[in-house]
Amino acid sequence: MASKRTASRALSALAALALASAAALAVLAFWAERRISEFKSGTMDAGRVTVIYSAPFIIDANTAEPPERLLERLSRLDYRQARRSPPSTGTYAWKPPVLTVGLRGFLSPGYAQKPGVFTLTWKPRGGQDRAGGWGIQDAAGLGVADVGIEPEVIAEFSGGCRIARTILPPGKISPALEAALVSAEDRRFYSHGALDMRGIARALWFDLRHPGKLEGGSTITQQLAKNLFLTPRRTLWRKALEAALSLYLTERFTKEQILALYLNHVYMGQDGPSSVLGAQAAARFYFGRDQSRLTLGQCALLAGLVRSPYLYNPYRYPQAALRRRDEVLNQMRAQGRITLYELSAALKEPLGLRAESPAQMRGLADDYFAAEVLKELSARYGDDEVFHRGLVVHTTMDPLLQKAAQAAVSEKARPQGALIAFDPQTGAVLALCGGRDFERSQFNRATQALRQTGSAFKPFLYGAALRMGFTPATRLKDEPQVFSRGRGRGWWRPKNSENRYYGDVSLRKALAFSLNAASLDLAQKVGAETAIAFARRMGLETPIPDNLAVMIGASDTTLEDLTAAYAPFANGGYRISPFLITQVRDARQRILETDAPKRTKVISPALAYVMTSLLESVLQIGTAHNAKALGWTRPSAGKTGTTNGGADAWFIGYTPQLLAGVWVGSDKPRALGLYGSSAALPVWVAFMKDASLDFAPLGFEKPPGVVTAAIDPKTGLLARWGTSPQRGEVFLAGTAPTHYDPVRAGGLKGWFERIFDR
Repeated sequence: MASKRTASRALSALAALALASAAALAVLAFWAERRISEFKSGTMDAGRVTVIYSAPFIIDANTAEPPERLLERLSRLDYRQARRSPPSTGTYAWKPPVLTVGLRGFLSPGYAQKPGVFTLTWKPRGGQDRAGGWGIQDAAGLGVADVGIEPEVIAEFSGGCRIARTILPPGKISPALEAALVSAEDRRFYSHGALDMRGIARALWFDLRHPGKLEGGSTITQQLAKNLFLTPRRTLWRKALEAALSLYLTERFTKEQILALYLNHVYMGQDGPSSVLGAQAAARFYFGRDQSRLTLGQCALLAGLVRSPYLYNPYRYPQAALRRRDEVLNQMRAQGRITLYELSAALKEPLGLRAESPAQMRGLADDYFAAEVLKELSARYGDDEVFHRGLVVHTTMDPLLQKAAQAAVSEKARPQGALIAFDPQTGAVLALCGGRDFERSQFNRATQALRQTGSAFKPFLYGAALRMGFTPATRLKDEPQVFSRGRGRGWWRPKNSENRYYGDVSLRKALAFSLNAASLDLAQKVGAETAIAFARRMGLETPIPDNLAVMIGASDTTLEDLTAAYAPFANGGYRISPFLITQVRDARQRILETDAPKRTKVISPALAYVMTSLLESVLQIGTAHNAKALGWTRPSAGKTGTTNGGADAWFIGYTPQLLAGVWVGSDKPRALGLYGSSAALPVWVAFMKDASLDFAPLGFEKPPGVVTAAIDPKTGLLARWGTSPQRGEVFLAGTAPTHYDPVRAGGLKGWFERIFDR
């Protein structure tokens, strides 16, 4: 009886164990089935990666971007020269002045482009610095209003890490690359199932002989299962799960699909803060070309990298990379995948790496912009949603303007600098550079650094004055002044630059030459409270102390805030709300948000125009007059700013189409002897010279409500006939002078008086 009871208990234990094992297998099967189903539907891959896109580039009859610039955009998106006519999708033919391009088509917020072949004809308009335009026709020769070039991928993030990856469908991967990978990683890939029993036996034998160490032996399918579902920790339990998941993968996908999934997800190296994942990203990172255009030697090099992207990194260890490449090539020959002639030719190939360094090629220009987008996304949705659920994010960034911004700051801003550029009409951030080198410092000096504005604040004082009825011809006293700081706090003695004073000056000259004394004379007439309220009205949101020192720059703000507050001067009177994100979708393509421009009317178009006229004088005759010597001649307006000791240098400037602000200084404020005109203005000019290639050289249009009158610049009153010198001045309607100078005569009498006065 005892033996029967013992046997019964053993059977019960075995049954319980079998039931538990079956339950565990069922749970594993259910989990694996769900995960693999997500892959088949495409939602898992999208759900694991957050992708950030630039804005598309729209071309119409008014697009002034010249052909070489447009060709650069196509090249960045891997459009290639067509080998036949008409071009196929993703290729182009340029026979001046005609560009024929096979557009890929895309859908982004507010714009949809169908794929097709289009003909774009460049129509130069002639004359110095005169932009041309494009005529557009479809494949049938019919006129088309506009076409769009697809957005660029700015960045991809997965699991909190930045990645570089482009997903390729089966059938789009280079056959040579597939053959090289199979030769290097799993020579029996097409003949075994999910598992290679010979490889497993070899690995087990190694494990038995080397306790504490685990040998590989994994097939490509097993490696894919590990990459997609499991941690890299090497344990027997993980290997068991890996095997089970591999069987499921084999049931659900063809060999071609498994190979494509693997080549889309395998780790291929590190591009600064970005993980390079997949064959396409690796081909661009190492060779600067699409994977379909790789040579046999380059395919073998990428396949060899899979074993150790660090040890065989061709940038760090070119000789080791060559040896590994040649090893893969010889394996391909031994397995009959290439001919002896192909082997010989491939072994003679140089590495063929891109000429630029990895830091140059990966587009460091995008990093500050991408980081700012991530910061906004994390604040709105949380880190888990952003880094683990996957989002599709469309932004306002123009890749070529972003590139120009980073280049200008990196090359010309010392010791540190930042630049931000807006579409002044909408508030869209077109470019954002928060420092000279993102790898060394991720601190964004455009959006995070609070620095004293210096004279870059003065336009708000002068704008408030115009609103009160002052005019560009109003006379101000530019003389040394002393102000009490209050009981027991001593005296404040503000000075003009270089201690130079002009006595009686016009309001226009006071702003053009950034005269502190004259500006404080104006501030006392306007009132600090009124000027601060005007700055708030324009959009300056950072705290502003209520005192006279603020009028010449003794308040802190960010470059983003200050630059955006200039927008109403540039756009006819509308306050803008800066934005970088236009649309966010989740992994299932559901729209979570769509952002649109937010504009508020804050000043009249007439006041904006008169203020712009004053700021044009800054570049024409004032503190920024050296812009012309730097090569900048387009109609533009702006203001320099310099703080005590030259710790901060600013220039905020704009054309009708583009508003950009620059700050230069040190992260730890200290006297550097910087000036806005010599430190910040050259950065602004370098950026604008590049960025303006996209825009026609338009001037500022005079709106209703502005009148012009000839005035005597010495008095600000109407100039009599024969008075010299005299100048045309702009005024808000109703504020122009109505009287002539009662002392200075005109006509012949005035002429004789001036002769004898000499």
